[in-house]
Amino acid sequence: MTFRLAGSLPENVIKQLKDSKENFKKNFSHRADYLSRYRQFEVLIFKKYESLLDGHGTGPTWLSNKNVADIVTEALHFRDNKEYDLYAFCIMSNHVHLVFRDLYSNHEDQNIGETFPVTKIMQGLKSYTGLMANRELNRTGSFWHEESYDRLIRNTNELYNTIRYTLNNPVKINLVKNWREWPYNYCKPEFAEGF
Repeated sequence: MTFRLAGSLPENVIKQLKDSKENFKKNFSHRADYLSRYRQFEVLIFKKYESLLDGHGTGPTWLSNKNVADIVTEALHFRDNKEYDLYAFCIMSNHVHLVFRDLYSNHEDQNIGETFPVTKIMQGLKSYTGLMANRELNRTGSFWHEESYDRLIRNTNELYNTIRYTLNNPVKINLVKNWREWPYNYCKPEFAEGF
């Protein structure tokens, strides 16, 4: 899961990314290999999206404020073992990477018409942290961008790659030399040994 601050990407860039997705679907949805091609395309779109966020070229960087980052860190840990099993996260200046396994997907008492568990988790997390961060910053208005970028992890190899990617986000843009040096990284101990 990747979620970002409101205004962290220009509207024209968001429109270009959405248009690219729509064009891809329109041009390739009839093909037998559509799903595998779409997964590859999603990776390319995410890399573009991520490079724009890492570039710090536009928008607010409220998460670089220690108190705001602490609010988000505390909220992420608070939900661990209640709403999800927290595997890893990384808080950057304008976005957050979060890797978890939700604890409710397999509940049989979930009604079909209900909101997906991950959507509920993110709504609660973003609502609370947005309110608290706005108080800390003495501001009003949207704190988080409404949409998040989520991806289903299908196997162990993909899980480890996603955790590695998450933790190395500040390394990739030369903020630190080792992921353990970044103050707003977390990795569940059983995974951390491998990194």
